[in-house]
Order: sequence, then structure tokens, then C-alpha cells
Amino acid sequence: MKQKRRLSTQLSAGIALLVLTTIFIISLAANLCINYQFEKYMEAQQKNRSKDIAEGLSRQYDADADEWNLDYIHGYGMYALNEGYILKVYDKNHNMVWDAENHDMTLCHQVMENIRLRMEENRPQLEGDFVTCRYDLEQSGERIGYAEVSYYSPYYMDEDDFHFLESLNQILFVIGILSIAGAVAAGMFLARRITKPITKTMELTREISEGNYTMRFESDIRTKELQDLTQSINHMANALEEQETLRKRLTTDVAHELRTPLTNVSTHLEMMIEGVWEPTPERLQNCYDEIGRITGLVSDLERLRQIESENLELKKEPVNLFSLAQEVCALFEAELGEKHLSCQVEGEAVLVDGDKQRLQQVVVNLLSNAVKFTGVGGRIHILVRNREEGAALVIEDNGIGIPKEDLPLIFERFYRTDYSRSRKSGGAGIGLTIAKAIAQAHGGSLTVESEEGKGSRFTLLL
Repeated sequence: MKQKRRLSTQLSAGIALLVLTTIFIISLAANLCINYQFEKYMEAQQKNRSKDIAEGLSRQYDADADEWNLDYIHGYGMYALNEGYILKVYDKNHNMVWDAENHDMTLCHQVMENIRLRMEENRPQLEGDFVTCRYDLEQSGERIGYAEVSYYSPYYMDEDDFHFLESLNQILFVIGILSIAGAVAAGMFLARRITKPITKTMELTREISEGNYTMRFESDIRTKELQDLTQSINHMANALEEQETLRKRLTTDVAHELRTPLTNVSTHLEMMIEGVWEPTPERLQNCYDEIGRITGLVSDLERLRQIESENLELKKEPVNLFSLAQEVCALFEAELGEKHLSCQVEGEAVLVDGDKQRLQQVVVNLLSNAVKFTGVGGRIHILVRNREEGAALVIEDNGIGIPKEDLPLIFERFYRTDYSRSRKSGGAGIGLTIAKAIAQAHGGSLTVESEEGKGSRFTLLL
């Protein structure tokens, strides 16, 4: 199995490699451009220098005496020879005035050979050679002769020129090394800055996986993605802590819901077995009713499991939500009459594709809660409308409402805001859970708005 590398190491190496590649490309491009421009510069300089030499020679002719200043031409020619230029000067009659090769052939050949060797050694791809350029020598617009200037073409450089280019390359190399070192340092700093919250998040998730749901990530992170990650971890920890609380509460509630009827049945049967009580029909009926409570609770749990199952089959057909609401309202006529409640159904005919029996169960659960928790003489209003986001069925009452802290939890299994009130009014606390599961199975949603003491509004959106 390959050994895993740390993220900080990979980031540092990646940044260093990126900078190294960038610096290499920039250095190579800079080196090529500088060399190219410098070579073009040297080529232009040689041409300009040979022209300057020719102009300087033209000033060494005395027209009045019709003679050349040979001493100056000799010194000028020897100086030019040291620069790599070999001169020949002719008068207007094509007679030789001065020739560097005739004056010192050995020195000329030595200079030429040195230039060739230097250029072949440092620029073997250049394939250059000596060329001769002819320039007319003039004074006052009259031609007084001509000069032949020979030099290495297309260009040549002396030791100082090559030393300059070598120094420039060394500077680029040093800059590259310093840049790489800086990039590595910056990469390590950035890697630590990025991986520190990730490492802390890993430790936090490990703690959460071991059941410590109270852990939270508290740090000032300015990187948006990392901040989103830590917020997601904190949100997950909150959700798991809430789920753990609900799980414990579920266990307690189920145990309590089962304990009371089981204790009653056990007590009744024990008293009758020991002969303390006679097995009268009334006492047997009480035992039967308690067993019915247990059976009802188990049936509710089984129904919830079936509804929340991914394999829940919906018998879909066109359903008129307005007619459905009227039918359910009619079912509660007796309960509404007992508490003198008014129930109005308003809106319009809205057709949806759904399972009528399941949707009826949702409306029954919602209206049942509204009847139970609305005081005598209260009002219940059902509104059916088409909205942009879908078909909406709203059930609103002016009952006791739901405390603000309980709103996010009322759809959880067995959650009840008032245990004593809920037991007196009946139910195991999973009616809203079933209703929401049915809504989600239809691809819809069930939401609630409520204010304690002022009533509640449940919205079924399909």
C-alpha cells in the first residue's frame, strides 16, 4: 500500500514545482531574448563601426598637397586591427595607400584566427566568417579613394562581451534560486494556513464519530471554502446532537407509552389471578382497551416505517385538493360541533397528481390537531390555492399555538410540546411525522408557522 503524503507537503511541493517551472520558463525566455537582442546590437554596432572607420580615413587626405597622412592611417589601422577590423586604403587611382596585412600579416592572421576560435567555441551554431565591405572615401563631395574593411560576420564578441552575458546568466540563476526558496517558504506558510483548519476539522469529526456531539469548531477563518467547511461540520454536529437527544427521547417516550398500558394490564390480570378481583366484563374490557392502546402504537410505528420507506408505493391519480378539504372537514362535523368551532374551506379547485388516501391522511392529521388545540368557540380556516411554486393547502387556526423553541422539532417522532396535554387529548406524537413523510413522498413539503397563544398555520405544498 502506497504511503499517503500530507496535504501540506503536497501543497508545498506543488507550489515549489509551479514556481520552479515558471522561473525556468521566464529565465529561458529572458536569456534567449537578451542574447538575441544583444547579438542584433553587436551586428549593428559592427556595421556602424566600420562606417565610422571609413569616415575617419577620409579625413586623412590632404587635397592641397595631394597626399595621405600615412602615420595617422597606420596608427588608426593598428587600433582598428586590435578591435577585429582589417583595413585596406586605396587612392582614387586604385593604388594601395596602406594595407594592414602587408604591414603585419602575422598579426592580422593571429587576430583573425583568435576571433574564429572564440566564436566557434562560444557560438558553434553561428557558422560565421570574415567579410569585406567597401566604402568610398570622399571630401567636399569628391571621391578621393576607397577603403576595404574586413570583419567577422554576422557579428563577433570579445571576452568582455561573453563575460557580460555569463554574468547576466548567473544573476538570473541566483534570482531563480532565491525565488524558489521564497516560493517554498511561502508554500509551507500557505500550506500550514490551509491545512491547520482541515486538521482541526479532522480531529473534530473524529470526536463526533466517537459520540462527542458537543464539539464545535471555533476559529476566525477568512478563506470562504474553509469557512463553509467548518460551518458544515458545526451544523452536522448540531444536527447529530439534536438527533441523539431525540433518539434518547424517543426511547424514553416509547418505553413510557408501552409501560403505562402494560402496567395496567399486568396489575388487572395479577389481581384477578390472585382472586382479589373478579374477572368482570368491565375489568376485562379495560385490559382489552389497554392492549388496544399498545396495538395502536405499534400500528402507528409500522405505518410510519412504511411511509418513510423508499419502497412506498403511491397510487397516484388526479386529486382535487379543494374537494378533499371539504370531505375531511365534513368528517369532523361532530368534533367541531362539540367545541362550537367554525371551519371554513375557501379557495379554488386545484388538481394534483397524488395518492388520495395518503393526502387525505395528511389533511385529517392537520385538522385533527387544529380541533384538539383550538379553544371552544374558536375558528379554523382552510385555504386551497394555486401558487407559482405549486398547489398549496393551508390550515390555519386561532388556537393555543406552538412555542418558538418547539417549532423546529414538532415533526420529529413522539415530540410533543406538552406531555400532559397530549396524553389527555390522545395520540402518540407521530401524526405530524407521518404527515410530513407523506408530503415528501409526493415530492412536496409540509411547513409550519405559529405564535404561542395566537394560533398556527400549516402549509402543504405539492
